[in-house]
Amino acid sequence: MRKTGLTLVLVLAGLAAAGCTPLIVGGAVVLADEVVEQDQGGDGLF
Repeated sequence: MRKTGLTLVLVLAGLAAAGCTPLIVGGAVVLADEVVEQDQGGDGLF
């Protein structure tokens, strides 16, 4: 019984992480743009 519950938790955590990936990547892009703006001035990457 415990093994089934642990498997279910791992599957749900994997699905949640996959759903959050676009948010994490989007945040990284915004952060990189801000860093380039601060370092070089201008409009940044985009």
